Amino acid sequence: MKAHEKEFLSNIEDLKNTFNTIKKDPSFIYNPNKPAGAHLINIRSVGEGMVEHTEILNAIIVPEWTFNAEFFDEKHETAKIQFENYYADKNESLPQNMWETPVKFVYDYCTYDYTIGSFSENLDNYSERFISYDEALEKFQGYKEKMIEMNKLIAQAKKKRKS
Repeated sequence: MKAHEKEFLSNIEDLKNTFNTIKKDPSFIYNPNKPAGAHLINIRSVGEGMVEHTEILNAIIVPEWTFNAEFFDEKHETAKIQFENYYADKNESLPQNMWETPVKFVYDYCTYDYTIGSFSENLDNYSERFISYDEALEKFQGYKEKMIEMNKLIAQAKKKRKS
């Protein structure tokens, strides 16, 4: 088993169980205001020029027609577009209720930069997409390795202060 894969799987175990229950329920209606998900990575770091870099990885249950998590927008305009495009691409008629469709389990990866104090709504280098299990695990492993290194540095610094 790959490094940290056991912890990764443990973090998504409850969500996977929820998904397996939901996908078998033909009367399930997705609630975009209460999505089921698990946070795997949420890193914010400040670099040169007071630019905050953010990296987020979540496992989430979403309707089958979604291709990224931008469908969560408040007015669901993006959801309507993704919903219509998904069924148009499949040459299928639209279901009556876009929230009463089969669901899928995905890993959502988002990164962006924000200049601190800019009070801008625009995020630089914004990227948000669904990624594969292997990509998600690789990012999680990298995150865990960075956290281990950072904790070692913190412990060394504390040790030096006590000396």
